Parts: sequence; C-alpha cells; structure tokens
Amino acid sequence: MNIDKQEYDRTGKILSEKIEIKPESSRLLDNKVAIITGANLGIGQACTIRFIQEGAKVIITDIQDEIGLSNAEFIRSCGGECAYYHCDAFNRNDVKTTIKGAVEKYGRIDILVNNAGYNTPARFEEATPSQFRQMVGIHGLAHCYMIWEVYPYMKEQGGGVILEFGSKSTVKSSLRDPFYCFAKAGVGQLTKCLNLELGRDNIRINCIGPGAVFTGMTMTNDGKPIPGFERMADFSPRGYLAWPKEIAKTVAWLCSNESDYVSGQILCADGGLVV
Repeated sequence: MNIDKQEYDRTGKILSEKIEIKPESSRLLDNKVAIITGANLGIGQACTIRFIQEGAKVIITDIQDEIGLSNAEFIRSCGGECAYYHCDAFNRNDVKTTIKGAVEKYGRIDILVNNAGYNTPARFEEATPSQFRQMVGIHGLAHCYMIWEVYPYMKEQGGGVILEFGSKSTVKSSLRDPFYCFAKAGVGQLTKCLNLELGRDNIRINCIGPGAVFTGMTMTNDGKPIPGFERMADFSPRGYLAWPKEIAKTVAWLCSNESDYVSGQILCADGGLVV
C-alpha cells in the first residue's frame, strides 16, 4: 500500500489545507464550546477539524506547543474559533489551567472529548510494571483529571457532553496487548458508572470504540503500516481500515443534540469488527 505521509502523523502534523466551515443552517455543533485532548495528531486532530467544520469553538490541548499554537492560528485564519493550551494529561495543574482558561475565554464548556492516549504493545510475559502504570495512568487517571475539573462547570451551567475514547479493546481482547485492553475496558466501565452519577445533572457521557485506524500509533516513521496491521482488514466486514476523519464524523454526531438521548453507551466505530 502506498500511503501519502500527509494522511497520517507520527508525532503531530501542522495543518495547511484550508478548512471549509459548513453553512450555519447545517452545522451539528454550532456555537458549542468543546475541549479536545491530544489534538495535535491522529483522531484528535481529525475531530478538531470536524468540530470546526460543524461550527464549534474548539480548545485543543497537547504537549507539542509549536504544533498546537500553529494549528490554532491556522484554524482561526480559516474562520474558525480555536485556542491552544499546553496540557500534560498527567499534570492536574495543567488540566486546571486549561479548564479555567476555556471558561474565562468562552464562558462555558459544552463538550469534553477525552481523546489523549497511546499504546506500547507487549506480551504479558515481556511487559513491565512501568508499562502497566503508563497504560492505566493515561487512559484512566488522566481522563479522570479532565472530568473532575470540567464537571463542576457543566453542572453549574445545566449540562454538557463528555465523550470517552475507548477502543475495540474496550469490548474485545487482543493478542500481545493485555495492559492496553485492561485500561480500555476500564474506560468503558468508567463511562457506564459516570452515566449513573452525572445523568441527573444533564451531563451525557458515552464511549467511542474505534477499530483499526491509520494513525501515528499504527504507522512507521517511513509512512508504512506497522507489520501485520493491514491484515486487520481481512477481519473487517467492510473489508478496509479507517482513517481518522471517518471516526471524527461519528464523534461529532455523538457530541451533538442529534444524539441527545444516547447516554452511557460504548459505540464501536470499527466497520463491524466487533459484533
């Protein structure tokens, strides 16, 4: 497979292709204020673009400041509303600063997309306690930091939407990936538990479970899929693997009023891989 390296990113991508914003009458997220974590690359960046196209005001967070600041400026030049905040997901002070800054700038937070994450696959016999702490930390504690800080604002304003990023591994096991599966399964249960707690405050929380997607985690530095990745298409009823922008379309719908009675769900956007 020949893949244009501009179609994926390994460490983050600076935007350069003009973003076309939809007419006001057809926007799913018009004037919604959204925070998207891990927004410099892959699915997080694709969600940012889609949200801007759908009329949202977007706060993007990451740790690569040059890329994040450049992309926020570029989005503004395209007519979108966007601000960048440096936010290490493991640093609760960074999270506090981001949430406070977003509220000071836009007056409210309507949507939190808890996307930040990564993976270091390893067989159980070869894996280390450090890898376990990293997986559970980034997909568990770091996500909780964001929710803890955003919840009081959403409650006070009368509601909001939280979208947790799981994976097909939230509901289906994988070879050579026990710690990632452990962490992503926890994301699913966190979603269900918080649905019971936050629903009465008019806060919807769902979990999206992407399948095999061409992102920085699944590509090598020379623009090729990691060994064996393309074979995942053989197990997909659709017969092909996804690009981040395909996942972003589902994310926008889940965060919009079009899905306002969908809550506490794990939605696998995986081409039918998990059935």
